[in-house]
Amino acid sequence: MLREAKIEDAHAIQNLICFYSEDGKMLFRTLEEIEENISDFLVYEKSDEVIGICSLKFGWDRLVEIRSLGVDPRYHGQGIATEMVQGSMERALLREDCDTAFVLTYAVSLFTKFGFQIVDKMELPQKVWNDCQACLHKDNCDEVAMSLSLLPLKKRVVLKDSEEVLYL
Repeated sequence: MLREAKIEDAHAIQNLICFYSEDGKMLFRTLEEIEENISDFLVYEKSDEVIGICSLKFGWDRLVEIRSLGVDPRYHGQGIATEMVQGSMERALLREDCDTAFVLTYAVSLFTKFGFQIVDKMELPQKVWNDCQACLHKDNCDEVAMSLSLLPLKKRVVLKDSEEVLYL
């Protein structure tokens, strides 16, 4: 089940981040950083265990970054990452302060399913690169930059009870 992270999830989130950061597939995050930014995270829970994580970072010239996306390897190939990206996109669409989503990723085919396009990394604002200083690959980045305009997706269907539902 996909849900917003709670402070009690911080250790499980860090465990998955540590797993992927050991070989440079994800940036390391301290437990304190995770706790301070817990509201940015979504988790995927199965049998009371966090098996997937993803976070959103807002604040760069109407951009939102999908980052720290990881799934416990025991659950690969079950569509969990797809659900996490879908949930992140829905969350981003609720915000009025972002027009474009971007990602630095090795999972190009996953993001292509959502309409992301490969872009030149140099097109991203310089502020985006601050996190890269802590990356193992900072001098030879092999991640692919991808972006997606959210503007065409910001369509809302109003239900009878006045709840808004976003659709992609």
